[in-house]
Amino acid sequence: MRAFMRVLTGERAAKSVLVAGAALSLFTAMAGLCTDAQAATGSFSYQRADTGGITTIDNPPDHFCFILSGEALSVHNGTNSTAILYEDADCDPNQFLDAAQPGQTLSFGVRLPLSVRFGG
Repeated sequence: MRAFMRVLTGERAAKSVLVAGAALSLFTAMAGLCTDAQAATGSFSYQRADTGGITTIDNPPDHFCFILSGEALSVHNGTNSTAILYEDADCDPNQFLDAAQPGQTLSFGVRLPLSVRFGG
């Protein structure tokens, strides 16, 4: 009976090591994802086509799609990241309109941006 308990204890120890290793792997993977989520520093502002008012987005996270409510007549990219502008609300690469570099102001005519993503 005692030998059986030792084997069982050995199996439990092996399982504990496997579980701990899996948990460490998951934690490391999640930590890697967290460090990839960066934000642009600064403000992105746009003039709304529907009201003429100015809307500002401060320190936008990279690779997140923002809807430009009311569409944009003009934009000013005061961030340190490239702002990619799209004609749809989903940042569809097939609907690419223009890119505003850091510090750049763009004005639009007939085709107006409806969404923006930062980080090039």
